[in-house]
Amino acid sequence: MDTVERIGGQKSSGLAELRRVSRKAHEAVDEAFSRFDLADRKSYGAFLTAHAGALLTAETYLAKHASALPSWRSRSELLKDDLRQMGLGVPAARQDIFPEHDGLALGILYVLEGSRLGGRVLSARVAEGLPRAYLSAFHQKGEWPEFLAYLERSLNESDVVRCDAVTAGAVLTFDLFRNSAGSQA
Repeated sequence: MDTVERIGGQKSSGLAELRRVSRKAHEAVDEAFSRFDLADRKSYGAFLTAHAGALLTAETYLAKHASALPSWRSRSELLKDDLRQMGLGVPAARQDIFPEHDGLALGILYVLEGSRLGGRVLSARVAEGLPRAYLSAFHQKGEWPEFLAYLERSLNESDVVRCDAVTAGAVLTFDLFRNSAGSQA
């Protein structure tokens, strides 16, 4: 079985390759969201709305493919509640973003689970009195390393087509978040 494209013909970690290929898309998301001031009510509301535009779409897709994924915890309801507490509308999940392909859901989940790490840092920047349940939904003890081990194993045991689909899922999800941030300009 052919596995992930290997650098210089050498076997490399599937996870390292996923990170390498999706790095620019990840950096673009960080840049797009860096303009939001989480201590400012209006800016924080726009931040949450942008996240909802992406997260609700991604989690809707994951829910349809749950049987192909390790266990995961949705944050959609937490985000919706935060938006409602701020008197903001909840954007509808889009159905036309992610194509149906084996492996795509795992790449999407990689981005969403990784975003919990950023949430830990960002939740401390939210002004006192503003809702922060979504950003405070950190990983439970051992959850992130267990997910990464599952992802690594899956990538290393998969053929190139499936690995490419996982990578595409990650890049599409980063792009979805970046575009959603841009829509809140």
